[in-house]
Amino acid sequence: MKRIWKVLIAILVVLILIVAVGSWYISRHWKPILSERLQALVNASSDGLYHLSYEDFDFSWYSGNAYLTNVSLTPIKEVYERLKTTGDAPDNQYSIQVKSIKIKNFHPTRLYKQQRLNVDEIMVQDPTVLVMNEDLSQNDSILVKEKKTPYQKLSKILKELRIDNFNVNNLNFTYRNNTLKDSKETKLKNINIAVHDFLIDSLSQKDSSRIYYSSGVDFKMDSYQIATRDSMYYINLSAIDFSTTDKRLKINRVELKPRQSKADFYKVVEKPTERFDLAFDSLLIENINIPELLNNQRFHAQRIDIGKGAVEIYNNTNYARTPASKKGKDPQQQLQKLAWNLNIDTLNLLNTDIVYEELSKVTQETGKLSFNNSTIRFTNVTNDSIAISRNAIMGVFMQSKFMNAATLETNLHFDLVSEIGAFEFQGKLNAMNGRVLNRVLMPLAEVEINSANIRSLAFNFKANERDARGTVNFRYNNLKVKLLMLEEKGVVKSKIASTVANSFIINSSNPTELGEYIPGVVYYRRPSTYSIFKFMWKSIFQGVKTSVGVSAEREMKLKKTAEQTKQRVENTKQAAQKVGSFIKGVFKKKEEE
Repeated sequence: MKRIWKVLIAILVVLILIVAVGSWYISRHWKPILSERLQALVNASSDGLYHLSYEDFDFSWYSGNAYLTNVSLTPIKEVYERLKTTGDAPDNQYSIQVKSIKIKNFHPTRLYKQQRLNVDEIMVQDPTVLVMNEDLSQNDSILVKEKKTPYQKLSKILKELRIDNFNVNNLNFTYRNNTLKDSKETKLKNINIAVHDFLIDSLSQKDSSRIYYSSGVDFKMDSYQIATRDSMYYINLSAIDFSTTDKRLKINRVELKPRQSKADFYKVVEKPTERFDLAFDSLLIENINIPELLNNQRFHAQRIDIGKGAVEIYNNTNYARTPASKKGKDPQQQLQKLAWNLNIDTLNLLNTDIVYEELSKVTQETGKLSFNNSTIRFTNVTNDSIAISRNAIMGVFMQSKFMNAATLETNLHFDLVSEIGAFEFQGKLNAMNGRVLNRVLMPLAEVEINSANIRSLAFNFKANERDARGTVNFRYNNLKVKLLMLEEKGVVKSKIASTVANSFIINSSNPTELGEYIPGVVYYRRPSTYSIFKFMWKSIFQGVKTSVGVSAEREMKLKKTAEQTKQRVENTKQAAQKVGSFIKGVFKKKEEE
């Protein structure tokens, strides 16, 4: 019995040795064949433009696995120059270096006998890719030949190329534009790419469901920073995750950061403009129509969520603006002028603090207006003609904590086909202490609210690029104001003008003490230089002034009173100075005597 086991074990060892030696022999025999096939594949797909080299190429015929180290794919300069003369040279050249490539089960017999290269998995580790762009449009005089598809280029040596999973880990990518006089580079680092079910054959090139011959591509990158063209801002993106399979783009952090402080910003830009500082904790775009995006440059998405952000807008009015017409430049009108076709069902801006600050040229103080914890929902954001034919209204709903004191709700409806930019806006502000508004009124309007119990403010307007018509219902009581005047040492209070305003010009409450309610009925003609936001604010403010009793006649009276008071103070100062000079002169004469 023991002898039988010895014989069986001996036979098994011999079989293993035969398989091992046979696998070793076949691998050595096939290695130059596969190397030749690889180079032929590169030559066929690139018109001989590239040379493939590697330090080591090891594979097992038995397992169908292969391993390459220090792989390099470089363009051949002489070939590229020759292709340029015939008009066949591509605009982009690629120089690729890879630390290692692992190929799992590439089915060598199928490759050799059937001319089908089928690979279960390819893992590319630490690649460095340089793309060199050169605009060759100057070769327009050369007859442009019909471009071959990838399958047409490969069909001479392969009937099919299939890769089930293709993974690229830690890619460093550089794009160099050599067309410009001074070449510029864009760099991306630490990129991971996963390509699923990659297939090139006679049918796949016609399969519209595939993205670049694959069933799906996943793209991930840790971070990305780019400077804006004017060099005033950085755009920062963190944890970028894009999947064509899930039709989704997710970014964990999005920022638009100024490169200078508020003071230095205007020293550098030297022109009237707003300074923006934006930061959002997340950006999620869902159900993207990938084929439309890649093939037709149409961005269609079902939903975009931008979460928990901070928006700060700062304006320095010491820099005078040249008035420019805003006619035809409202958001819904600009949307229709975009070069890209855009269709977004819903866009949500969630839990965001919006702050506007302005440095007054008159007072040299900063006023602050805030919309805290804001949620803004945009619907039917589109310039797509088919979508507009189904629904021609873009909606905007906003809910926020105005000045972090009272709930403000606003609805806007924009007509996307109106030739005069028609839109409607309605809203309501709940009860709040009016003194909160001093943060913006004192620096920018030279008015201080001494007391005001705002019970509610509601508005409803129909507007277009020419005018606005609507009503403002402003309910309040115990309204008292102080008018401020600017002196050399800063802003001071004017008791005389304030008394006149409180006693004779403004209504201390609405409804009045007699129970009369004064609605703010508004017709406001839009100055052509007003932006849509300033136009809306001015329309509402016109109704507020009517509600508090400040008619055009009373407003002129108030301004006249303020000017008279200012003149009286100035006259008093001059008289005091004369008296002081006279007294000094008298004492000086006595001392001389």
